[in-house]
Amino acid sequence: MNNKSLVSWMGIPFVKRAVVGNLAKFSLACSVVMAAPQISFAQDAENAQAAAPRPGVIVEEVRKEKIENQRVFAGRTEAVARVELIARVGGFLDPLKFSEGQIVEEGQTLFVIQKAPYEFAVEQRKANLESAKAQLDLAKLDFDRKEKLVARDTVSVSELDVARANQQEAQANVDLRQADLSLAELDLSYTEIKSPMKGKVGTARFKDGAYVTSQSGTLATVTKLDPMRVAFPVPQALMLQGQRLRVSNEDMAKLTLRLSDDSIYNHEGKIEYFDAVANPGTDTVTVHALFPNPDGLLFDQQLVDVIAEQRDTAPVLVVSQAALLIDQDGPYVLLVNDEDKVEQRRISVADQVQGKVIVQNGLKEGDLVITSGIQKVRPGVEVNAKLAGQ
Repeated sequence: MNNKSLVSWMGIPFVKRAVVGNLAKFSLACSVVMAAPQISFAQDAENAQAAAPRPGVIVEEVRKEKIENQRVFAGRTEAVARVELIARVGGFLDPLKFSEGQIVEEGQTLFVIQKAPYEFAVEQRKANLESAKAQLDLAKLDFDRKEKLVARDTVSVSELDVARANQQEAQANVDLRQADLSLAELDLSYTEIKSPMKGKVGTARFKDGAYVTSQSGTLATVTKLDPMRVAFPVPQALMLQGQRLRVSNEDMAKLTLRLSDDSIYNHEGKIEYFDAVANPGTDTVTVHALFPNPDGLLFDQQLVDVIAEQRDTAPVLVVSQAALLIDQDGPYVLLVNDEDKVEQRRISVADQVQGKVIVQNGLKEGDLVITSGIQKVRPGVEVNAKLAGQ
């Protein structure tokens, strides 16, 4: 190869290298020119973000409250006592002494069986008793006389023995007639059928003029309505708590009733006793409670809701349910710290009652948790927090 060729051959790379070098310088200049607007745009975005107003959120203070943990059970009322009135003696009924469905008092006469036959029997037994007493007086006189004669050896001792026997027989006859009189007076008292307690009397199965006996069955039923017993099943899992309430029966357990119209009965009850046997089909134990019923608002076999709660519960940390958030790692809340920045805080939830969350761990009293505007913020963002209700 000659020098010209070598020069020509070597000239090509020299030209190419010059062109490539110029292109590289041009590209670098362009990149510098293009980068300048990008840096400017990022600074503008930061400045715009700094100038934008903080998102507003509603917060509330974590507070301590006494939460009444209510449990509701389906219950049914039961009359404490129910008595069926039955005739003990036979006879025709006089007009009724009550109105069906009314409240009757203890000892109030409800039915009267015609008394005349029984009054005659009493008078007859009295006469028989008087006759027997007269025979006894005569026998005593005869015995006293013969006792004196025996002392004088006027009559034999055997006659005195006969007189003694006659006196004893006369005394027995008096006792018999007295028993007959007592029985007749008892039968006469049975002609008035009285209420054994205060309660509501039901329908009379027999009216005036009907002939009734002890075989006639129930004349009417008196049901005691005050107090009223309420029976309701409680799961065995709650029986330990129920037993504690039973032991500390001094108003530790607050029991109220909700009636069929959703109104709350205005008298509180108290636990009376638990059944000794559990229901194997439902795994429950029936609890019986007593409720005052002075106005007669409760009646037998009525369906009610029993609301049970414990008094004097200790204060616990609570937040509104609106503040509670849950993800795959569990429950948490967003709170606003002292620097007005959003902070995520994991919590342990003990229970949720009446729209409130009972917090076991993770928060302290006075912390500000976000309840509204959560979707507009994230941890680390500065916010404009406003206390709920203000």
